[in-house]
Amino acid sequence: MPAPQNIPVNELLPHRPPVILIDALLEASETRGAAAKTFRGGDYGLCGDLVCEPALIECAAQTVAALFGYQAFSKPGTSALGFLAGVSSFSFSRRPSAGEPLRIEVEVARNLGPLFMVNARVLSGAEQVAGGELKLYLQEGKQGTYGQPDKRTETTHNHQP
Repeated sequence: MPAPQNIPVNELLPHRPPVILIDALLEASETRGAAAKTFRGGDYGLCGDLVCEPALIECAAQTVAALFGYQAFSKPGTSALGFLAGVSSFSFSRRPSAGEPLRIEVEVARNLGPLFMVNARVLSGAEQVAGGELKLYLQEGKQGTYGQPDKRTETTHNHQP
């Protein structure tokens, strides 16, 4: 199995441009993952030269999706689609600037059947700029596009983590 950072992120996510909000999955284990993102001028999720708060939440959700995608990628026939079901206790210390490298870390805290509670944090260097809990619903057995060429048009924007 290739290391997560060697798999193009569009093979791990059901998302398509322009709403892919992570650049690479850096680390993946059974319950933890880390991704990288550097927003550049004109990227979806920027408000002027600063990253919008909802985009930071979406970065975290997509990191979870990439983690699940990586797990599905490594076990053929186990792909699943997830949906962001809720956000709680998310806080922001500041909005990062365009060009600022971000690290997104997620950890599955618990799951109740298909519902997963995930702790997430967004870091700029050692500084946490955002963090909180995500609730995701994983639709087991539902085939996603993980590891497959995209058959949708670029105008389709699903908000599926």
